[in-house]
Amino acid sequence: EKQLKRMFPSGHPVLCSSGRSALTLALIVSEVTRGDLIGVFPYASHCVLDAVSRIATPLSGSTATSASIRVIYHQWGFVQEKNLPPNTIEDCVDTLCLPGTALFPGGGRFEIWSLPKILGTSSGGVLWCRDEETAEAVRNIRDYRGGGLFPWLIRLLSRRFPSAHLYWQGAEASMGKVSRFQTGEIFAAVLNWENFVSDRQKKINMTWPYSINWLQKPADRLPPVVPVSIELPERIVKDLGISSGYRLFERINHSGSRNLEKVLPIPIHQDVPATWLNNLILKLKDYGASVVSLSLIHI
Repeated sequence: EKQLKRMFPSGHPVLCSSGRSALTLALIVSEVTRGDLIGVFPYASHCVLDAVSRIATPLSGSTATSASIRVIYHQWGFVQEKNLPPNTIEDCVDTLCLPGTALFPGGGRFEIWSLPKILGTSSGGVLWCRDEETAEAVRNIRDYRGGGLFPWLIRLLSRRFPSAHLYWQGAEASMGKVSRFQTGEIFAAVLNWENFVSDRQKKINMTWPYSINWLQKPADRLPPVVPVSIELPERIVKDLGISSGYRLFERINHSGSRNLEKVLPIPIHQDVPATWLNNLILKLKDYGASVVSLSLIHI
């Protein structure tokens, strides 16, 4: 936590066993109960819905923005919502920030990171708090709820035994404590942060000419994917090796209206070799793709 605080001084970090447990802790310290409606974003993942459901009641759809507390997902690291209510929980689980980046980009109370998504570790999450008093309260809750080594071992076993994943996913969010073995792996990854940033920046430069054209190129918050607009048969997408397939990207317009756009997310995270990415771009060009044809204009 001290190393993270030195790198990102605008917040107060609490190390958790996962981004999901960090969300649970943020809701607990916010003193919500089952009767409270928590606004969630479109197509929220099972992890988010599960974490919210353990403490309060998730509210989705057009009325979600009117909830007293919202969980905002800055999808793939692209910040579109700002000037949020001060009690907002900002889900930035897959955003790799440059050291010194200002936290809480929408003005919320909490920012959540998932270290497996950002650094490729086997576990770990960070709940960023605006003040040390809140961070200390979260640490006390985390340590009281327990966790540590046993849930992490189940997590590791799930790589070979899928049934173990069900146990980890069911129990871990209710805990949050991190074992010494986990902190060792996380600390080593954090010390390598600059290399992760350098690798991600190179991959962004390779793929950004093909991104949807209404997006602004990120400077200090680096995404794990670059969303591209291109229509290809599903079999070709599968042959390209993009396992995620097509996804929906929420666009928030200047008027405040929202629409979902179908995009192909090109992965550029730490697990993607640059050679594979370069070959993917060449294959897209073979299918007739170009910088112009990949652009999408919306008015």
